[in-house]
Amino acid sequence: MAEKIAYLFPGQGSQYVGMGSSLYTEFALARSIFTEAEEVLGLPLRKYCFEGPLTELTKTRIAQPAILTLEYIIYRLLAEEGVTPTWVAGHSLGEYAALIAAGTLTFADALQLVQKRAEYMAAVSVPGGMAAIVNYPFDQLEALVNELAADGVIALANFNSPSQIVVSGEIRLVEELVARVKESKVGKAIPLAVQGAFHSRIMEPAAQRFREDLARTKFLPLKTPLISNVTAQAVTAAEELPSLLEKQIYSPVQWEATTRHLLASGCDLFLELGGKVLSGLVKKTEAGARVISLREAEDIKKYLQK
Repeated sequence: MAEKIAYLFPGQGSQYVGMGSSLYTEFALARSIFTEAEEVLGLPLRKYCFEGPLTELTKTRIAQPAILTLEYIIYRLLAEEGVTPTWVAGHSLGEYAALIAAGTLTFADALQLVQKRAEYMAAVSVPGGMAAIVNYPFDQLEALVNELAADGVIALANFNSPSQIVVSGEIRLVEELVARVKESKVGKAIPLAVQGAFHSRIMEPAAQRFREDLARTKFLPLKTPLISNVTAQAVTAAEELPSLLEKQIYSPVQWEATTRHLLASGCDLFLELGGKVLSGLVKKTEAGARVISLREAEDIKKYLQK
């Protein structure tokens, strides 16, 4: 029987200076895709990806299309060698690369959507931030978030694994939560390299603006089931996507549930395209899961030579 593979695509925060440069050097396909992305976006994407600085690359309007482009390159390199996924899933922004891999969006359309999405998210006026909370009791975290939420917007945003939950909200409240977790001497609180309170209701204005762009976009029939961030269930009908992608901007990412859905469905191998974070989250949810991270040219060549 053929191996059942799930493609996983990471989201914002997976950017790094030098991203894509080994692929650009090694593969003509990568060079042509970078050229296409720059033409669609009107941005010097190669300069930001290869040279940085990280402060520029981390800006939402640059990070989001940069990550999408890297993930699409790796997806195409695998496709050229006949590797096909049984399911696809992407974490937040990564869901757009998953949509391409599912056959429902073209690269150009996905880039344009991501560019608009990033623009609307960056334009939200409330200063926001996010932090990963690791190995901290869930009931205590929930109580702390509820206490701070009496003074503004802060919420549980990403249910990543049994031991990691990301909080999102007004920057002052996220900083207060980080300080309180550190004071407790239990677990860890790690501020994330993002510029906004993604997956909280602070992002509702961005989602409302994005609705029109989604309505104008042609979603083709899905060739591969996509596991939705919002529901952690398989999407097989393209008409469900606009509503889910709008909700995704301000709703929690159900990543642990996504991992469990894929495991229960019989996934043999999780392939992470473009990062390393999701591989770690899968392992924290199911220690025995097979995971491979593909990010650099050497990773891809090694995998294809297996």
